[in-house]
Amino acid sequence: MLSQEQQEKTDVRKHIQSNPKTNNYAHGQYKITCPNCQRERTKNKGDTPLSVNINSETIVYHCHHCGIEGAMSKSQGATMKVVKTEPKPVKEISIPPIDKKGKASQWLKDRGISVEVAEMSGCTLTEKNKKPVIGFTFEEDSKAIAVKWRTCNGEKSYWWDNNATKLWGRQVHNDSLPTVESTIVITEGELDMLAIKEAFKDHANIDVYSVPNGAPNKITENKIDISEEGRFKYIWEDRHLFEGVDRVVLATDDDKNGEILASELSRRLNKARCYIVDYKGHKDANELLVESDAETVRHQVLNAEPVPLHGLNNIDFYADEFQSLYDQGHPKGISTGFDSVDKLFSLQTGYLTVVTGYPGDGKSIFLDNIIMNACKNYGWKATYCSFEKPPTLHAVQLAQILTSKPFFEGNNKRMTQEEKDYAQKFINDHILFQDYQDGGMPTIESILEKNAQSIMRTGSRILVIDPFNFVQTNDKYALETDMVSDMLTKVQLHCKQYDCLCFFVAHPTKPQMRDGKKNVVTGVDVAKSMAFFSKCDTGLTVYRGQGTVEIHCWKARWQWQSSLGVASLTFNPVNNRYAEAQQIKDDYDWEF
Repeated sequence: MLSQEQQEKTDVRKHIQSNPKTNNYAHGQYKITCPNCQRERTKNKGDTPLSVNINSETIVYHCHHCGIEGAMSKSQGATMKVVKTEPKPVKEISIPPIDKKGKASQWLKDRGISVEVAEMSGCTLTEKNKKPVIGFTFEEDSKAIAVKWRTCNGEKSYWWDNNATKLWGRQVHNDSLPTVESTIVITEGELDMLAIKEAFKDHANIDVYSVPNGAPNKITENKIDISEEGRFKYIWEDRHLFEGVDRVVLATDDDKNGEILASELSRRLNKARCYIVDYKGHKDANELLVESDAETVRHQVLNAEPVPLHGLNNIDFYADEFQSLYDQGHPKGISTGFDSVDKLFSLQTGYLTVVTGYPGDGKSIFLDNIIMNACKNYGWKATYCSFEKPPTLHAVQLAQILTSKPFFEGNNKRMTQEEKDYAQKFINDHILFQDYQDGGMPTIESILEKNAQSIMRTGSRILVIDPFNFVQTNDKYALETDMVSDMLTKVQLHCKQYDCLCFFVAHPTKPQMRDGKKNVVTGVDVAKSMAFFSKCDTGLTVYRGQGTVEIHCWKARWQWQSSLGVASLTFNPVNNRYAEAQQIKDDYDWEF
C-alpha cells in the first residue's frame, strides 16, 4: 500500500502525463491545474496553481493554492533518488575526407566561402543518405569528438554525431599576416563564422567562433526563457578564450532571436567590452558577404558598435526599448512565493534591494525562502556572499526549506537520505557560494567580480551580500557616508550592467525603543549612511513581532516593482520555512 506522500506523487505524475502542456516531459516551467485541490474549488475552477518545473532528470511541483509540493524522477517511480554516475569517456569520431568537387563544396562556394577556409576551420564536405552535407567538427586534444551536420540542398536540416557544449571553430593563424589583437568574434551560426574568416583570410588573423546551438527559440518578455539557459554552457566551458580580451564582437543575426542572443551573451561576458555588428540591412554575416563584398564585412566587424551603457544620448538611441515599453507595458517581476509579500514587491533583475532588521529577526532566512521559491518555481539561479554562514551549514538551511523537513536528528521526522541527495543536487544546480571562510576581508570589487564569473558560469540572476559590515572598506574616504554611497553606486551599476538583482543586507543602529518595544527600523536607521535609503530601488525590513514576522517595504522607487506597506508571515524553526500568516476569524457579535 502506498504512503500518502507516494500516492500524492503518483497522482501528480498521472496528471502531468495527461496534461497536453506537460505530457511529453519537455524541459521548461509550466502552470497547470492541480489534481489535489481542483475538484474541491468552488471559485476560479479554471485556475492553474500547480507550478511544474521539468529538467533533464527531475520534475519539481508546487501548488500555490493548496501547498502540495515535491520532486520525483522523470523516469517512473514515486520517489526521487539521485544516482551518481561517472561521466562516460568520449569516443573519437571518424571524419570522412573533404570532397572538394562535390555538390556540398559547390554549395559552399555559392555562399562566397572557399573550401580552403572551410577545411582550415574544421569542416568536412561529403554526402550522407545521397544528400550533400557539411560537417562542423568539434575537437579535443586534436581529436574529433562531435560533428554537427547540415544539409547543403536547401532543406536546412541539422543533426549531431555526439553533442558538444563548446564554441565551434578551429583557429589557424597565417604568420605572414597581422593579427587583430585582443579581439574575439562570436557568431550565431557556423556559416557566419566561415564568412568572416573568408573576408579576413588575406588581410589579417582574427579569432572567430560560432555558438554551437544558434539563438534561443523561446523568448519571454524580450528575454530568453528560463528553459533556454542551459544552452549557454559553452561560455563557461570556453571561458579561457575570453580571458584578457578587450573586445568581444557579437555577430548575431539581425532579427529578434539574434538580438536576444546578443543581449544574453553581453550580460554574461561584461557589456563594457562587447560590441554589436551592423549588417547594413542584411540578415547576417554570410548574407552581407554574398550581397556585398569581403571588404564590407571586414569594415563592419572592425567597426562594430559598443553595446549601450550609461552615457549621454537622446531618446532615439533607446527607440527599440522605448517602443517595447509602449507595446508590452512596464517590466514584470516574478513572485516571491508569498501572495501577501507579492503585494509589496516582486523579484526583478536590474535592481538593488536593501534589507535591514534587528539581529535574530530573520532577514537571512527570509531571503533564503524567497530565493528558493524563485529557484523552484522559475528556475532562477543565485549567488550568495554570506559571511556569517559556512556554505555547508547554509546548504543545510536551504535543504530544510526545500524539503520542509529538518536535516538533523531530533524530535521531528528528518529528511530521508534520498531527500537529502535530491536537495543537494538541487542546490548544486541553482546556487553558488562565495567562500571567504579561509580568512581575509573581501572588497566590494572582488564580490562583484566573483558574481560576474557566476553569471558567466550559470547565468545567475540574484546576488546576496549578507551583511554589509563584513565588506572591507577603503580608508581613502574622509567620511564613512561617502564610502557607503560609492559602494552602493558600484552595486547599482553592476545590477544594471549584468541584469541581476542584488539583495544587500545591512544592520541598523542600536535598537530604538518606543512604548516599551523595539521600533520598526527603516533605511534611515541603517548604520553608517543615509545612502542605504537613497541609493536602493527597494527597501525592506524584517521585523519579528508578536507571533508573526512582519515584512515592511519602506522604499519603492518604481511603482510596478514595489509599493509601500507591510505583510505578515509565520516562521517554522523546525524547517526554516516562512508561510502566510493565518487570519483569525472574528465571530463575536459586535452589534450591541
